[in-house]
Amino acid sequence: CSLRHRGGVNVLTAFDDLQEDDGDLGWWIDPKDVDPRSEELRQVAVLRMGRILCPAVSFVAIPNGIKRTQWEMNKALREGMKAGALDLVATWAPTNLTPGVAFIEMKDGTKMPDQNQRDRLNLYTRQGHLCGVFRQEKSVMDFLRRHGAPFLGRVAA
Repeated sequence: CSLRHRGGVNVLTAFDDLQEDDGDLGWWIDPKDVDPRSEELRQVAVLRMGRILCPAVSFVAIPNGIKRTQWEMNKALREGMKAGALDLVATWAPTNLTPGVAFIEMKDGTKMPDQNQRDRLNLYTRQGHLCGVFRQEKSVMDFLRRHGAPFLGRVAA
């Protein structure tokens, strides 16, 4: 019996499919942290920092965690509400090097994206969009800067 195949299982690849984020594509995710701020406070901090550092980037919040009556829920679904919608959309003028749009999901220090959010992140990744899960406003700004969003004192590539 070789090390390569033991009992019909290839021991070199037996655990390849057991990754923590099985099925997730290459979207960004911040590590968990101990910052006590809520997701809402973290998102407000992103919007505040964005207005200061990158005023040419437009941030739009997607209200997806609101308590609704059944009538309001049905109306929102008719209007295009989707399960897993991410928290923010950031847009800026596209260039040859950057698409000019990023989808941002904010989380507190411990929560992970649910399956609907993972599906949405994977969809956006397959479509070629920038997207990720963030816990800190600095991380969002670093991500946008890396991907060519215009910041004060720097013109987009």
